[in-house]
Amino acid sequence: MEERQQSVESAEKETRTTLQKLFPAVSLPSALSHAEWMRGFEKALQEEHTKETPRSEEVKVMEQKLKEADELHVMLQQECEKYKAVLAETEGILQRLQRSVEEEESKWKVKIEESQKELQQMRSSVSFLEHEVARLKAEIKEVDLLKKEREHLEQELEKAEIERSTYVSEVRELKDLLTELQKKLDDSYSEAVRQNEELNLLKTQLNDTLSKLKSDQSERQNVAVDLPK
Repeated sequence: MEERQQSVESAEKETRTTLQKLFPAVSLPSALSHAEWMRGFEKALQEEHTKETPRSEEVKVMEQKLKEADELHVMLQQECEKYKAVLAETEGILQRLQRSVEEEESKWKVKIEESQKELQQMRSSVSFLEHEVARLKAEIKEVDLLKKEREHLEQELEKAEIERSTYVSEVRELKDLLTELQKKLDDSYSEAVRQNEELNLLKTQLNDTLSKLKSDQSERQNVAVDLPK
């Protein structure tokens, strides 16, 4: 499209240059548009022709060239209008595409924002889960320590149970021995009491015998004294 526009402008410029060379007496401002410049050139040329009385062959040729140039201008103008229409249609298509792209961009922007929110939520969830996993690992470690402590205590309890059983057996044996000793002690005490009683009885009997002997001896002495010498 841009190349065709440049081609049209180049052809218009070449047409102006050619006409200026053919009719150097006709001069118009270059700032005019091509259509205005062509109309002004044609009008100025007609005025110039009215001043000239005879029509030469050269003028006729120039008029024919002017006519051809005007036809070329019309054709170029039509081509330019066609290009403008195509350009306008293209611009309309581009605008519709731009709006469609903007709408899609808006949709994608919303989707991206939603995805970012979901990603942030997932990151938060992952962070929370990592924290929970760390906490659970610590709890599992603590539980393992408690299990080991429990196993140790169970072993100690089992050892204490064995020792207690041993102690109970030993205490039972000691009780039996103590019972037997107590029985022997009781028997010995009873025998001692009996022997003590017998000893007391013998002492009594001995004392009675001694007393009697003393009494008999005293009587004998008395009798001996009383016997005549």
